[in-house]
Amino acid sequence: MKTVKFYFLGVMLLAFFNPVIGQIENFRENQKKAFSANSTEECQSSLKFCNEVLKVVPNHPLANYLSARLNALLGNEDVALKHLKEATKLGYTTKLPFNNIHQLNDSAFITLREKEGFNHIIGALENSEKPIHKSQIAFTISDKELVPEGITYDPIEKMFYLGSETKHKIVKVDQKGNSVDFTTDGQDGLSMVLGIHIDPVRRILWACSYKETGTGVFKYDLPSGTLIKKYILPPNGIRREFNDLVIHPNGDVYITAPGNKAIYMISQGSDSLELFLRSELFISPNGITLSKDGSTIYFSDVKIGIYSLDIKTKSFKLLTIEPSFSTIGIDGLYFVNNKLYAVQIVLNQICMFSLNKDASHIESCEILERNGPYLDKPTTGVIVDNYFYFIADTQGKGDKLGEVIIMKASIK
Repeated sequence: MKTVKFYFLGVMLLAFFNPVIGQIENFRENQKKAFSANSTEECQSSLKFCNEVLKVVPNHPLANYLSARLNALLGNEDVALKHLKEATKLGYTTKLPFNNIHQLNDSAFITLREKEGFNHIIGALENSEKPIHKSQIAFTISDKELVPEGITYDPIEKMFYLGSETKHKIVKVDQKGNSVDFTTDGQDGLSMVLGIHIDPVRRILWACSYKETGTGVFKYDLPSGTLIKKYILPPNGIRREFNDLVIHPNGDVYITAPGNKAIYMISQGSDSLELFLRSELFISPNGITLSKDGSTIYFSDVKIGIYSLDIKTKSFKLLTIEPSFSTIGIDGLYFVNNKLYAVQIVLNQICMFSLNKDASHIESCEILERNGPYLDKPTTGVIVDNYFYFIADTQGKGDKLGEVIIMKASIK
């Protein structure tokens, strides 16, 4: 009976959200249209898109910002001020690494800036742009061309491992930043290395790798660096990229596949790659982690938020959150002590989300690092003892390549 109920609920959710999910899935294309909208007809069309997105993700910073500029262009100034204040509170500021148009230079707000209410926007902007610096540099890596995406840790040897997007290899790093190659460039067919994790019990390193001819999961013997096996998924006409993975205590591996809107699995028993779950409700599954008891998967959908997924029943739900923060744009995601540590690349910040007792709702968000001197397009992290280590700067601050910066924040 439970299976029938979950299936029925899933069908109802799919029917209700699927048209809206389609809007969010094409967010980048619709975003460009919203920024270039000029005529009344164009503004109204783009505003309809924004309103559809906000039905599903009311805490979406960019959707609120676009709604503000479109309402301003249409002369709906009170509504525009409301959404602009919300966008600013949620983290859409002049400090973000990806936005060239913001509250202070957007021509859509020329008239709005003369309104008394715009002073509240300035105040909210100043508050949201205040640096939050609760972390410290753990170590740096001198290889300026490494450009790491994933990081993991071996508690036995007490060594970090990082995968490179550009050099197509994995390096082994001590806590002083001294590095040696674990694999060489392109070894075993490795291409762009994304998520990597270590199974310390079985002494295995797992790595996701992507190239146009197919995405794969690579399984390495940790002591020797020898490839044990690789599991390749052909492109099949779409970008089926394995992005990140997590290891269950029983040795099973779960992998996110954004392009395929799916989670795959390599079971310890069969040692084969299989589809675990695919849903049209998913848009872009990314960071993935497990509850302490191993019964629940948590994964980030970059454009929507954070899902919880029951491994036994395969039922899933989007975690609800308070209206004061956002859970979009998360790359790395990690569970410990009923908290989710997140690398929120879109908002250029590191967060700690606290869950309620039954882990269905995110009660609060503590920002551990934002607008600090070293944070620039952070990617993923790893929990080591009482610290959260994260890749703060993949290739140096600004336009010039520099040292890779790994920071750490206390999680006591």
